[in-house]
Amino acid sequence: MDLEGTRSHIVDMVFVICLMFLFIFSALSVITIGAEIYQKNVTAVDDNYHKRTACAYITEKVRQSDAKGGISVKKIFDQDALVLQSEENGILYNTYIYDYDGNLMELFAMDKLKDLYPQTGQKILEISRFDIKCVGTDTLSVYVVLKDGTEESFYVKTKSVSEE
Repeated sequence: MDLEGTRSHIVDMVFVICLMFLFIFSALSVITIGAEIYQKNVTAVDDNYHKRTACAYITEKVRQSDAKGGISVKKIFDQDALVLQSEENGILYNTYIYDYDGNLMELFAMDKLKDLYPQTGQKILEISRFDIKCVGTDTLSVYVVLKDGTEESFYVKTKSVSEE
């Protein structure tokens, strides 16, 4: 009998099986590490999106309506709201940006409408607080507290602002 030849084949087979298990373990480790890194990146991007959305949204809306007399801060729904006025086909329209029920809201309505309901606006972003004030004749001060407690405050310079 050739015992040494049989042992050689068994050792070769065990070595190949161990090598295969090592490869599988390495591949699973790389996949797990990659998934953790991906999850951290997704969370960071999501947090950054929520932090910057309120600022970017309000700034962009002001820039779109930045014409003489087109931007004002009015008291509606017992709070200060940003009012952006525009004219289409000779009819005045107002866009109201305000805080209602834990959300930053936008409401688009004809200027002559007096009975406005805060719940009819479009939800933009979940927030805890929204304050807007006129600072001087051409600057808005905006303060937003997000649901996670992050505070964002910024100024927006305009062509003209009127406080009513």
